Amino acid sequence: MKKILTSILLISLLSACISTFGQLNIQSGSQLAFKYFRDKEYKPASTLFYDLYDFTKSKTYYNYYVDCLIALEEFKDAESFVKKQVRKNPNDNSFIISLGYVYKKWNQEEEAIKQYNKALQKLKPIKVDINGIANAFISKREYEFAAKVYQKGRELLKQPHLYHIELGNIYLYQRDFEKMLAEFLIGVSIDPSKVNTVQHRLQSALAQDIDSSLDPIIRNQILNKMQTEPDNLALKELLQWYFMQKKLFKPALAQARSIDLIKKEDGFRIMSLAYTARTNKDFETALEAFQIVIDKGAEASNYFKANTEHLETRFLQLKETENSSQEQWENLASSYDKFLNQEKNIGQKSRAIVRHAHILSAYLNQNDKAIEKLEAILKNRNIHPQFKSEIKMELADIKLFADEKWDAILLYSQIEKANKNNTIGYEAKFKKAKVSYYMGELKWAKAQLDALKGSTSKLIANDAIALSQLISDNTTLDTSYTAMKTYAEAEFLILQKKEDEALNKLDELIRNQPAHSLIDEVYFKKYEIYLQQNKLDDALKNLEKIITDHPWDSIADKALFRKGKLLEKMQNSPAALDCYKSIITDYPDSIFSVEARQRVNALRN
Repeated sequence: MKKILTSILLISLLSACISTFGQLNIQSGSQLAFKYFRDKEYKPASTLFYDLYDFTKSKTYYNYYVDCLIALEEFKDAESFVKKQVRKNPNDNSFIISLGYVYKKWNQEEEAIKQYNKALQKLKPIKVDINGIANAFISKREYEFAAKVYQKGRELLKQPHLYHIELGNIYLYQRDFEKMLAEFLIGVSIDPSKVNTVQHRLQSALAQDIDSSLDPIIRNQILNKMQTEPDNLALKELLQWYFMQKKLFKPALAQARSIDLIKKEDGFRIMSLAYTARTNKDFETALEAFQIVIDKGAEASNYFKANTEHLETRFLQLKETENSSQEQWENLASSYDKFLNQEKNIGQKSRAIVRHAHILSAYLNQNDKAIEKLEAILKNRNIHPQFKSEIKMELADIKLFADEKWDAILLYSQIEKANKNNTIGYEAKFKKAKVSYYMGELKWAKAQLDALKGSTSKLIANDAIALSQLISDNTTLDTSYTAMKTYAEAEFLILQKKEDEALNKLDELIRNQPAHSLIDEVYFKKYEIYLQQNKLDDALKNLEKIITDHPWDSIADKALFRKGKLLEKMQNSPAALDCYKSIITDYPDSIFSVEARQRVNALRN
C-alpha cells in the first residue's frame, strides 16, 4: 500500500512539474513513463503519457498512451480519446487509423475496417501524406492496407513506377517472397541506385528463410528478368551479390567480370571477390580472379597487387593440401623468384619477399638463403616500423627453426620492446617464453607465460594459460622436470619438422616413465604427428590409448571428439556416431558436447 501511495504521489508531482518546468522535467517524466511501460505497470504509465502528450503533442507519447489504454482494456476511454484527436486534427489521417486499431483490439472488426477504408479514401496526391499513412498502417501491422495505400498513391500521383521497393518491404513482412522479389526487381530496374537497399532487404529475408524456399525464388526471378533485360547492370549486381551470399564464387566471378568491363572498374570488384573466395578457401576461383586482373596488363592499377595476391593464394592453397610435394613448393618458390626479379621497388615487393623467405625456410630447408633475404630487407629505411617488426618476427621464427635459439630470443625481445601494448608485442613475448620452454628453462618460461595471462589478445592469453597449466600440472610431483623437458624437446623437433625424431623422443618418455601424469599428452602429441603424416591407423591407436587408459584425464573428452572426427575421415560414420554419443553421455560438461550433438544430428540425417 505504501509503495502504491508513493507511486501516486510521484506521478502527481511529475505531472504537475511537466507543465511547470519544461524540458528537464519532460525528460524525467518520459524516462519514468517508459520504465512503467516496460514493467507493464500501464496505469501509472498511462497517466504520465497522457500529460506528456498534452504538453508536447508528440505522436510518440500519444501512441504509448493509447497502447496503455488498450493493455488496460479501457477501450471506451481509448475510443473517446482518439475520436477527440480525429476531430482536432481533421487533416491527419493517422488518427483515423489509430481509431480503427482501437476497434480491432476491441474485437470490432467491421468498425476497424470501416475506419481503415475511410483513411484510404481521404488519401491525397501528396508523397509525404502517402508515406505517412502507409507507415501508420505498417506500425499497426496492417500490411494489406499499407499496400493499398502505395497502390492508390501511384494512381493519385499518376506515376506507376513509384513504390516498388516499399511494396517489396511490405511483402517481406508478410513473407510473400514471390511478390516481394517481383517488386524489388522492378524497383532496381527503374532506379539502379536502389541495389544496395534491396540487398539489405534480401539479406533480412534470407535470415528468415528457415526452409530455404527463398533461394530458388531469388535465383530464378533474377535470371528470368535478365533474359528480358540482358544489359541491366543493376540485375547483374544483384545476381553477383546473391551468388556471393550463397558462396557460389565461380558464377559470382562471371557476373563481376561482366560488370567490371561495363563500368570500367579496373579490376577492383574482381579483387574484392577474389579475397572473399580465398577467405572461404575457394582457392581455384580466387586464383582465376587474380589472373583476370593480371591479364589486364602492367598499366592496370591493380596489376602488382594481383600478382602478389595470386602468389599468396597459391601458397595458402598448397599449405592446405595434404601431402604436398617438394616439387610443388620448389615451383612456387621459383614463381616468387621470377616475380621478385621483375619488380624493382623493394618497398612494394617487401611482403612478397617475407613470404618467399618463409617458404624457403619452412618447406625447402634453405634457412641461410631465407635469413639473407630478410636481413637485406631490414636495411631498407623506407620500411614502416610496424612492418619491420613483422619482418623481424619471421626472421626470429626462421632462426629458431634453424636452432639459433639465442638469436631468436634477441629478435623477439626487440619486437616486444618496440610493441609493448599491441598484439605483435604480446606474440613476441609468448614466442620468447616458448623458446625458454624448448630449452628446458621451465620455471622461467612459466613466469613469462603467467605475465601474459592479462594480454589484450585473447588468443595469446589462452595459449599462455594452456602452456603454463601444462607445466604446472606435470612438474608438481616430478621435481627433476625430466619428463616435461623431454616433452618440450619433442615439441621443438616437431617445430623443426623432424617428426620421426620427435616420435622417438615421445616413445622414450613412454618407456622410461609410463605412469607419469604427462603420458596422456604424449599420446595426443603422437596422434597429431601421425595425423599430419596421414598415417590414420596409427593416429587412431594413440587416441584409443588415451580413451582406454586415461578416461578421467583432462584431455579424454578431446581425444574422444578427435576420434569421432578421424573416424568420419576414415568413412566409418557408425563408429564416429558412437564417439559423439559417448561425449554427450559420459562428458556432459565438455566444451565439445555442443559440437558433438551437432555431429550426431548431421550423421543421423
